[in-house]
Amino acid sequence: MKFIKNNSYEIVKLMINQVGITIFSLVLYTAVGFVDDDGLSSTIRILLSIFASIFYLSLIYCAAWDFGASDRIKIDGGKIDNNPAKGAFMSLVANLPNFLISGVAVALMAIHIFSGNESAYSAFAVANLLLRFLNAMFLGILQGIFSFLEDNVNAYYLWQSVGYFVLPLVTVLVTHIGYTLGLKEFRIFGFLSSAEKGGKK
Repeated sequence: MKFIKNNSYEIVKLMINQVGITIFSLVLYTAVGFVDDDGLSSTIRILLSIFASIFYLSLIYCAAWDFGASDRIKIDGGKIDNNPAKGAFMSLVANLPNFLISGVAVALMAIHIFSGNESAYSAFAVANLLLRFLNAMFLGILQGIFSFLEDNVNAYYLWQSVGYFVLPLVTVLVTHIGYTLGLKEFRIFGFLSSAEKGGKK
């Protein structure tokens, strides 16, 4: 709890980035919905999902880099201890809702598949709706990956739910890399981060 309290600003910022890109993705998907050709619509949806996901991961990387660069100054000043895994921990906390909801969705769909429990399926529908809203940027990608299962609806939704658990782990990895490189003040992209600019004022 102390870790969450001390890094609440960074964790909330990571969450806000996710909400922002989710809204952005939903707007794009809505626009694609007006395309009459189903095949073309699916292709565009996948491409938009890839674009939105890359954009989201870029935002997360830059935010994490800023956190690392800012902490570098504090570490050098003796204000905080060096914690190389801090970026990953922050992202894990920020993604807790994604992991919890996707885990529940997988469990509910598994119960429905093996027992035929309709109540479990109804509860899954709610969890699935939340997953699609919170992780809209990944929706087109997962639909494309598991399109071969569309004839088996239960398996299709089960594996999509697994995907919603796995893809946030990519976010954790990107956050860790960004934070680590920020600590080392090593820039992949050819521009100055806001933290680095702030440090030179």
